[in-house]
Amino acid sequence: MPQFTIIFAGRESERITIECADLITARNDAVQRLGRYLADHPGYAEEGHWRVTVQDDMGRAAATVIVATVTPRNSGLAG
Repeated sequence: MPQFTIIFAGRESERITIECADLITARNDAVQRLGRYLADHPGYAEEGHWRVTVQDDMGRAAATVIVATVTPRNSGLAG
Protein backbone atom coordinates (compact mmCIF):
# COMPACT_ATOMS: atom_id res chain seq x y z
CA MET A 1 0.00 0.00 0.00
CA PRO A 2 1.39 3.47 -0.84
CA GLN A 3 2.76 5.64 1.95
CA PHE A 4 2.05 9.35 2.28
CA THR A 5 3.40 11.92 4.71
CA ILE A 6 1.19 14.60 6.27
CA ILE A 7 2.97 17.80 7.27
CA PHE A 8 1.33 20.66 9.16
CA ALA A 9 2.86 24.07 8.44
CA GLY A 10 4.69 25.31 11.50
CA ARG A 11 5.16 21.75 12.75
CA GLU A 12 7.29 20.33 9.94
CA SER A 13 9.27 18.22 12.41
CA GLU A 14 6.07 16.36 13.42
CA ARG A 15 5.57 14.48 10.17
CA ILE A 16 2.92 11.78 10.14
CA THR A 17 3.43 8.84 7.77
CA ILE A 18 0.29 6.93 6.80
CA GLU A 19 -0.55 4.11 4.42
CA CYS A 20 -3.51 4.77 2.14
CA ALA A 21 -4.91 3.24 -1.00
CA ASP A 22 -4.52 6.48 -2.96
CA LEU A 23 -3.95 10.22 -2.83
CA ILE A 24 -7.64 11.02 -2.35
CA THR A 25 -7.76 8.86 0.78
CA ALA A 26 -4.54 10.44 2.08
CA ARG A 27 -5.89 13.95 1.45
CA ASN A 28 -9.12 13.10 3.27
CA ASP A 29 -7.10 11.78 6.22
CA ALA A 30 -5.13 15.05 6.31
CA VAL A 31 -8.36 17.07 6.32
CA GLN A 32 -9.75 14.97 9.18
CA ARG A 33 -6.55 15.43 11.18
CA LEU A 34 -6.68 19.18 10.53
CA GLY A 35 -10.31 19.24 11.71
CA ARG A 36 -9.38 17.50 14.95
CA TYR A 37 -6.49 19.92 15.48
CA LEU A 38 -8.78 22.91 14.97
CA ALA A 39 -11.39 21.48 17.34
CA ASP A 40 -8.69 21.13 20.03
CA HIS A 41 -7.19 24.60 19.34
CA PRO A 42 -10.08 27.08 18.92
CA GLY A 43 -7.64 30.04 19.07
CA TYR A 44 -6.65 29.04 15.56
CA ALA A 45 -8.93 31.70 14.06
CA GLU A 46 -6.60 34.38 15.35
CA GLU A 47 -3.66 32.86 13.45
CA GLY A 48 -5.21 33.63 10.06
CA HIS A 49 -4.40 30.47 8.09
CA TRP A 50 -3.16 26.93 8.29
CA ARG A 51 -1.64 24.66 5.65
CA VAL A 52 -1.33 20.89 5.48
CA THR A 53 0.77 19.24 2.79
CA VAL A 54 0.49 15.62 1.73
CA GLN A 55 3.69 14.22 0.24
CA ASP A 56 4.02 11.04 -1.80
CA ASP A 57 6.56 8.35 -0.97
CA MET A 58 9.21 10.22 -3.00
CA GLY A 59 8.82 13.36 -0.83
CA ARG A 60 6.98 15.34 -3.52
CA ALA A 61 4.03 17.54 -2.57
CA ALA A 62 0.99 15.68 -3.90
CA ALA A 63 -1.76 17.81 -2.30
CA THR A 64 -2.03 20.92 -0.17
CA VAL A 65 -5.00 21.85 2.01
CA ILE A 66 -5.22 25.52 3.00
CA VAL A 67 -7.68 26.94 5.52
CA ALA A 68 -7.93 30.71 5.96
CA THR A 69 -9.85 32.88 8.39
CA VAL A 70 -10.83 36.17 6.79
CA THR A 71 -12.77 39.03 8.36
CA PRO A 72 -14.55 41.13 5.71
CA ARG A 73 -13.32 44.71 5.64
CA ASN A 74 -16.81 46.16 6.00
CA SER A 75 -17.79 43.97 8.95
CA GLY A 76 -16.60 46.37 11.63
CA LEU A 77 -14.85 43.46 13.35
CA ALA A 78 -11.32 44.03 12.05
CA GLY A 79 -8.86 44.95 14.76
